[in-house]
Amino acid sequence: MKVNGFGTTVVIRGGTFRGGKGSTDDDGLSVHVLNSANVDVRGGSFLGDMKVERYGQVRFYGCFRKNGTKVTGVFADDSELDLTVRTYLGGEVMLIPVSEQECETAPSVSPTNFPTLSSQPSVPRPNHGHKTRVSYGLILGASVLVSMHEMWG
Repeated sequence: MKVNGFGTTVVIRGGTFRGGKGSTDDDGLSVHVLNSANVDVRGGSFLGDMKVERYGQVRFYGCFRKNGTKVTGVFADDSELDLTVRTYLGGEVMLIPVSEQECETAPSVSPTNFPTLSSQPSVPRPNHGHKTRVSYGLILGASVLVSMHEMWG
């Protein structure tokens, strides 16, 4: 499945996602997320790697750990995940615990191997967590108003 484009969000609650077979008989990509698209994964079976690139974002809901490119764990419906997720050019993987599931350890992301509540933001944030700046249009508009006020005031 390919998920592409700003404003595109897909919620996966189950099903089997199988990548196409290549000439080497390896499974291709089960899911490909790119260009600021978002995928919320709450269940399912994935046969083939996942690729997240160009500010795309994948959020796994449940009890998960990430070690390098490997994401392992259990969804709230008790289905297991053991998947390679490759990220490029600002692609992001988020591990989000859910209230209906009690995890043995908190989600963690290696290389620290130290359980944390979430080493990445546990709540999706606009602009990928960066502070927004005042727009140049607002500054220009304010300076025009000040100039007009001085001219006629």
